[in-house]
Amino acid sequence: MPMSLLSKLFRGRRPARADAGVCPAPLDLHAFTERYAQALRALWPQARLRVGHGARLADTRIDWSLPDGFAATQFVASGYRRYLDAPEALERVLAEQVEAARALQRRHALGAQAGDDDAILPVLKTRGWHEVALQQARAIGGGAGIAFVVEALAGDLVLSFVEDRADSMDYLSPSEAERRGLAPDALRARALRNLQRFLPELEIEGGDGRYVLRLDRNYDASMALLFEHWRERAPVRGEPVFAIAARDELWLCGRDDDEGVQRLGEAAAEISRTSAYGLSSALFVWRDGALRVLED
Repeated sequence: MPMSLLSKLFRGRRPARADAGVCPAPLDLHAFTERYAQALRALWPQARLRVGHGARLADTRIDWSLPDGFAATQFVASGYRRYLDAPEALERVLAEQVEAARALQRRHALGAQAGDDDAILPVLKTRGWHEVALQQARAIGGGAGIAFVVEALAGDLVLSFVEDRADSMDYLSPSEAERRGLAPDALRARALRNLQRFLPELEIEGGDGRYVLRLDRNYDASMALLFEHWRERAPVRGEPVFAIAARDELWLCGRDDDEGVQRLGEAAAEISRTSAYGLSSALFVWRDGALRVLED
């Protein structure tokens, strides 16, 4: 996401840091990555870790595994950029990185222990995606059928469902949902209940009525569906307005914040056009417990 979009959204809104002042020179990428690796080793002494550096910032990663079969690769670039934006917040950024690692490990444990239905989660897609999927199904002889459940959500957004396990992520098919006795309402309720497990990992950046939500780059946008569960952490003026521009981008302000709504519209147009996981260029209002397209 272009940092200029965030700068516009938060212009004049970021609170001054109480600990702002003279800071030591920022850690370079290698030192930051090693600090993160040390934090992982402290939490999981039995872990096997390997740090990898490539030609680009985006290539830097930590591969780690645990004796129970858990294995993950975590890329460091996003955390390092957040650190460079606020070098005095090193410990907070490292704590966020470690919490992301905890979330991965918890998901693995859940996948190993949970029943089938506990792995079902909601994902936001677009009508365009659905149409392309139908065309592909017809091209390979699938007729008008489709291999996953899709329901209309709001505007050009649709809702689908995946089974997210430690070793795979597969779309839930209508036939499989029927086999499990999950009618549409029950399926949606189950998926949202499962998504609530990730509420402790939801990060809310910003303040004064303008926010960007962060989760795991898979279900960030889906968190809009759980707004009632976290709305007290993100107060806004007027009806809540969302930009749901990509799978990993969820922005929020209040309808009475005219400038904020304008910034969200600009961000939605840019991100939905350029993101590899683009969703909608529209804005959505939360009304009567559901998302609706924001009308001008």
